[in-house]
Amino acid sequence: MGLTRAESEDRGHGVWAEVDLGAIRHNIGILRNIARGAEVMGVVKGYAYGHGNPASAQAMLEAGATRLGVARVAEALHLRDAGISAPIHVFTEPPPRSADTMIDHDLTATIYTEAFARELSEAALAARRRVPVHVKIDTGMHRVGLLADDAVGAIKAIKTMEGIVIEGAWSHLAVADLVDHPFTRKQLDLFVDVVGRIERVGVKLRYRHLANSAATLSVPETHFDMVRCGIAAYGLWPGPVLVGSADLRPAMALRARINQDKVLPAGERLSYGLDYELPKTARVVTVPAGYADGYDRRLSGRADVLIDGRRHRVSGTVCMDQFLVDTGDHEVKVGAVATLIGADGSETVSAEELAGHIGTINYEVTTRIPSRVPRIYLNEGA
Repeated sequence: MGLTRAESEDRGHGVWAEVDLGAIRHNIGILRNIARGAEVMGVVKGYAYGHGNPASAQAMLEAGATRLGVARVAEALHLRDAGISAPIHVFTEPPPRSADTMIDHDLTATIYTEAFARELSEAALAARRRVPVHVKIDTGMHRVGLLADDAVGAIKAIKTMEGIVIEGAWSHLAVADLVDHPFTRKQLDLFVDVVGRIERVGVKLRYRHLANSAATLSVPETHFDMVRCGIAAYGLWPGPVLVGSADLRPAMALRARINQDKVLPAGERLSYGLDYELPKTARVVTVPAGYADGYDRRLSGRADVLIDGRRHRVSGTVCMDQFLVDTGDHEVKVGAVATLIGADGSETVSAEELAGHIGTINYEVTTRIPSRVPRIYLNEGA
């Protein structure tokens, strides 16, 4: 599905992301065990959190995930075009004119407005079909969803629409990454209450789902019929307090092949702004990766890269396509591999480490790696 490293370099790529599909399969297996009988939905929105689709999605299904989750119809179509036939959930309502597309491609819609429910029902009836939908309940995060007080009335109206059948109800947790936060219990209790009221008006729910990766790992009461695992499926942690809470393996490494080395005298300054001054005569190497490859400019002077298993600090400003590294007296030649994320020998630079340098979360670090960086898939065989 992906390029080999040789093919990548033949096409002129000096930077690439290695994605270990075996690690993704392993992580789904671990999450299935933790879920204790609840189904696992593999969340692959955001280009599988930067890890690449459809390869990541297929690896999840091979490991026992039963469904996939995306944010947008276009993401689902990418998977369908690749031949993936498993149920795919679209987490938000698309523009109304997308209803026909969702029906044509067997996509499971999230519903939280009667207007879109009606559009979808009419499209299903025109196609002589009846399609499943999952109703989103707003239990306090307030992005999208039916407010608890409005849910039963809306459900009664949606229930009368002949083209759709309410298969599930779900909500999303705001602070599950903060273990024992009281708001998670508040959301859980409200979800249970609303689901109970929905079922009392005659809607039998096949799926109730609330748990994201963090809740899957730490709040078993939220597992219900299905858990939705995104970040943990890629071996990344939903929050600092959950680090090490399960046997998860990071699936991604970001590497680049050094394309120039030179020896410069003490006092020379490097890169834009000339912010970094060499304290002594040193070897300086150029790494062909930059902020256009998702390597944030704020990592300038803060992040380490690994070369020959050693840590070296990014020296000077990260440019759009390149950055420089002062390797001191460590002799590094053109063609050596620099690891920006991942392991080299006994050293590792994690997505969490980079996130800490720039005040963000690991989700953003991997998701921002754009498609111009080729994905090289390891362990493609199930």
